[in-house]
Amino acid sequence: MKTNIASALGFAAFVGSGLLVEAGRRFPGRWDRRRSIHVFLFVALFVSFGAGLSQHDMWPFSSWKMMTGLTPPATRALPTLSIVGVDAGGNEYQIDYRAWKPLSPEELDSWLRNNFYELDPAARARAASFLLQLSNGAREQALSTAGLPFPNRWLGHLTAPTHLLHPAVWSRAENTPHTPLVGLRIYEESWDLEARRHAPVRVTRVLADEYPSR
Repeated sequence: MKTNIASALGFAAFVGSGLLVEAGRRFPGRWDRRRSIHVFLFVALFVSFGAGLSQHDMWPFSSWKMMTGLTPPATRALPTLSIVGVDAGGNEYQIDYRAWKPLSPEELDSWLRNNFYELDPAARARAASFLLQLSNGAREQALSTAGLPFPNRWLGHLTAPTHLLHPAVWSRAENTPHTPLVGLRIYEESWDLEARRHAPVRVTRVLADEYPSR
């Protein structure tokens, strides 16, 4: 209840300070617009820090809990999902993160974990088929003279990354499959942070799903 009240007050202050900025633009003789902007920025920063420090969402300000806290030593194995493409010869290829646009890899990972396995087999097959189409479309773009575009076509390689750095693996022709992908495999990968710091290849992979199913 207290969190809801604080969230409502923070939102009201945010909207109210924004209206003050607009009032300063419309009525420059009655409102000090520069001071209104300072108030707006202060409110936005104050509520943002409040959400972050309290670890409670205060819409539209988020506590961004995805990276909250430290991983205790007893549970350092961090599982994540990895999708690879498979060609007709059974060879596996890492898929460029740009193939999933407008989704980021983190958003796709979250959807796979929370929704994909709740679907019935027919719906799951349709979803996997769509991801395969995206992969092959991106593959064809990567092999074209224009190449696979970055999320921001104007900045290109200078586009700001997501909070995880994903390599643009299909920017190099030798990393791009030259024949169509005919299937996908979803692996659950896990590793120990300390062990992988010394040996990056120490990753445990377990096949979680495959399309088309064997």
